[in-house]
Parts: sequence; C-alpha cells; structure tokens
Amino acid sequence: MTAETISTEEFEKALTRACLRAIARNAREEPLRVGDLTAVRYGPLIDEIADEADLSIPQTRRRLQALQRDGRLMRDDRRGGSTAWWLVGLAAEHAPKTVVNITVSGVTTPEQAARVAAHVERQTLTATAGRQHWSDVLGVPRDCSTSEARTAFQSAVAALDQADPDYPNQNRRVRDAIDACCRDHEIQLEE
Repeated sequence: MTAETISTEEFEKALTRACLRAIARNAREEPLRVGDLTAVRYGPLIDEIADEADLSIPQTRRRLQALQRDGRLMRDDRRGGSTAWWLVGLAAEHAPKTVVNITVSGVTTPEQAARVAAHVERQTLTATAGRQHWSDVLGVPRDCSTSEARTAFQSAVAALDQADPDYPNQNRRVRDAIDACCRDHEIQLEE
C-alpha cells in the first residue's frame, strides 16, 4: 500500500494491531487493565507501526502527528529518543473483563450482601492477576473426569483464533491447563 491508497480508517486498524502486538509481546494484559496511561509505555515504536501499515517512516510519522493533533493518539517519549504510540481508548476497549456471578445462602441483610460482594470482587481481581486453575481455563468443574477435560481441551484449542496477536500465549495457556489436569490425575496426555 502507499500513502495515497491507505485510508485513515485502515491506518488506525494497522495502528491498533501494532499496539496489541506490542502489548502481547511486552506485557500481556496487565497494562490494558490499568488504562491508556500505562499501556502507552508498552506501545509500538514508529518502525513497527510503519511495517504494520506498509508505509514509510516519514508517511507514518505524518499520520501519527495528525492523529495526535486530533487528540486520538498518545505518545510516550523514551530515553534515547524513541517514542511509543497508543490510540486513546484502546486499553478500555481490549481490557479483559471480569464477570462475577454469585449466589450466597444465609445472607439476610443488604449490609451482609454488600460485604460478601466486596469480598468476592477483591478475591476475583486478585485471582485473575495470577495463574488460574486448569479447570477454570478449560471451563470444566474441578472434579471432572479426564475425558471431560480432554474434550474441553480440544474445544478450547479449536476455538482459538490464529490471527489473534495473543494466539501463542492463549495456546500455551490451554496446553498448560491440560498438562496440569493430567498431572493431577497422574496420567499421560495423548493428543
């Protein structure tokens, strides 16, 4: 593509891909949870964006500066003269969502319900920052059979999108989960 044939929308899509690849390569999901001001520190450099958009560096610089003037782009100037770029709002758009759906018996007052909900939310946020149990990754109960875990593993691998920049991490996460399941059940995995 040349500067004459790439639209602003196509350039923003290329910039989004470059940003997400930079996050996946450097920091995984945590900066996305915090927001744009942290994510920009892990954003792509101009040469990565130029490669993704198939433009020269001067063409890319002009487009980045135009987006920055419009308030749609952030930059992080680093030591040594390099600059990381980040689209405003991208972190919130791609941040992993935490859903808490609980039913607690024995809660009789709204105050008790609020305390339980606050406690569960704290636990959920803490748990997602670390490693998940293999059953949570595969979406099966912890006391499931090995054949159920294998079926869930095959479904999870089939559902992965190879075009996703985070595909290698997701694939490794699912494979680590089935390995952990097999270790718990003390069997060898046959793929």
